[in-house]
Amino acid sequence: MKVAIVTLPLHTNYGGILQAFALQRVLENLGHEVEHLQPVPVKLHPKWKLPLVWCKRFIMRLFYKEKGLPVFMHPIKWIRKNTDDFIAKHINCRYVNYDCWDENIALGYDVVIFGSDQIWRPPFVPFIEHYFGSFLQKTTLPRFSYAASFGTDKNEFTEEQQRICGELLRDFSAVSVREIAGIDMCKSMFGVEPVQVLDPTFLLSREDYISLFEQVIVKKSSGNLAVYILDENPTVSDFIDRMAKQFTLIPFRTNSRVEDSDASIYERQQPPVEEWLRSFYDAELVITDSFHACVFSIIFKKPFICVGNKSRGSARFHTLLSLFGVEDRLVNVCEMKDYIPKPIDWNRVDSILYHKKRDAYNYLETALGNK
Repeated sequence: MKVAIVTLPLHTNYGGILQAFALQRVLENLGHEVEHLQPVPVKLHPKWKLPLVWCKRFIMRLFYKEKGLPVFMHPIKWIRKNTDDFIAKHINCRYVNYDCWDENIALGYDVVIFGSDQIWRPPFVPFIEHYFGSFLQKTTLPRFSYAASFGTDKNEFTEEQQRICGELLRDFSAVSVREIAGIDMCKSMFGVEPVQVLDPTFLLSREDYISLFEQVIVKKSSGNLAVYILDENPTVSDFIDRMAKQFTLIPFRTNSRVEDSDASIYERQQPPVEEWLRSFYDAELVITDSFHACVFSIIFKKPFICVGNKSRGSARFHTLLSLFGVEDRLVNVCEMKDYIPKPIDWNRVDSILYHKKRDAYNYLETALGNK
């Protein structure tokens, strides 16, 4: 079958990129042809304006603080260069203008899958109705969700969005969500009862990810305490230092200042996806406030500490950690002073992962009509 996947726009977010890669790889392994429907990248400058833009960048590079500013590449493209390269190499994308999402998009596909990641979180998603299949209303094309996430246990929909999205969701042949909270939200908001499944990244093996960084020969990480903190502050920094001293480890950062507009252009370029994956392979401990960094710590069987980050959706963390019986790996800022991590029972984690992967594959194959 030819499958279309609707997920969030792919850019510099490692988790978003790798969940798309994983779901595509799983479906291809099941014998399907896959394309991700993505919005057309915004044109940053018209062609006639480029000489003026290049001159301005050259002057900024020569006389002002942006000493390393690329002259012939837009800063946004420079920041995204490594992640864009990975997407172009490993993910099949079909780019469609948001304004043109209609029934014609569906031509040639046998089924459309919605997921994963926070595709059902209105503040994060322009045209939220697209992510519930509004462009399929005039078709009978089969559609279902895989591990779709609200990212939170709060209703962030307007009344009109809730009404429209509920009507669309009731046309799905199957509905699955990533978080336990998503089950209750689908029931109460849309009158639909979904099942809960694993994030797609869990459906591939550790070896699948190792092969990605072995293909491009990524150098060994500079330390053995991997730090991937999206919202760092002095309290978190002090905690990282304490854990490094306590376990005699060398911290190393696995992300850039990609979201910091005050940082230099070179500080903002996101490192390669393969380098990020390699960091889990090399780490003896991971400290993070990222959902997917917790996921990959589990996949690579690395002890990890999850720093509570409500602004990025705490429901995701609670479901993930409780699912594998490692709730004690979550620490909030107010608890950091006295926090001491306990050992992880990896045999138990492996057993849970084995059964949950089997359930996820069963769901996918049933939804695709393979069973």
